[in-house]
Amino acid sequence: MDKNTITILSPGPNCWKTKKIIASISNLKEFAKYKIWILPTIIINDKIVARGYRPSNEKIITNLE
Repeated sequence: MDKNTITILSPGPNCWKTKKIIASISNLKEFAKYKIWILPTIIINDKIVARGYRPSNEKIITNLE
């Protein structure tokens, strides 16, 4: 079974949107890698799933399958 990866890019731990999403990272190299400036951004298995909001559970599950 393949391992799923979820990455959350965020401006920092005090972002109220990020707090809603469970966990956060603040890594400028990751921002540049994905060319992301809308935060927080959720990346699942190297695919951008959501920018600036928490996606529905269904959308997260769909991208994990």
